[in-house]
Amino acid sequence: MASPETGRSAGVVAVLLVAVALGVAVLLTEYFVAPAYRETAIRLLAALLLFLAVSPARTIVRAAIERRAPWGGADEHPLERRAPDPRFARFHDEIRSSARSQSYFEHLLWPRLVALAQSTGVPADALEKPRGRSFGRGPSIAELTRLIGALERRR
Repeated sequence: MASPETGRSAGVVAVLLVAVALGVAVLLTEYFVAPAYRETAIRLLAALLLFLAVSPARTIVRAAIERRAPWGGADEHPLERRAPDPRFARFHDEIRSSARSQSYFEHLLWPRLVALAQSTGVPADALEKPRGRSFGRGPSIAELTRLIGALERRR
């Protein structure tokens, strides 16, 4: 893990870069934009620069918000839950990637799901391969949820 001093210096450098970029944008606007449009151009450039500077923070916040309980809600009673199979837990990221890419689903997740089904005694022919969606996206999360739910029920 990086020390707090490293993070602090990186933050100072980032703030300085944003300030320099804003200054350069204002100077270029002063020289190349007609006086009637300067104020609007400067505001647009400042908004664009602010958006670019805040984008990494948006990514961090989005990642923090998307974290959920691994497999189940908080309303489940702890004694009623079965011990989760670590093989199913490992598929979480693969499921999200498979929903984005049909190629990822066909070459990585589907063979693993077939192997998992066979290890639980389910013949590979019994599994129905979900079809992909348009624009090269993989099966929907609902389709994958239904498929994995069927595998869990057969355990």
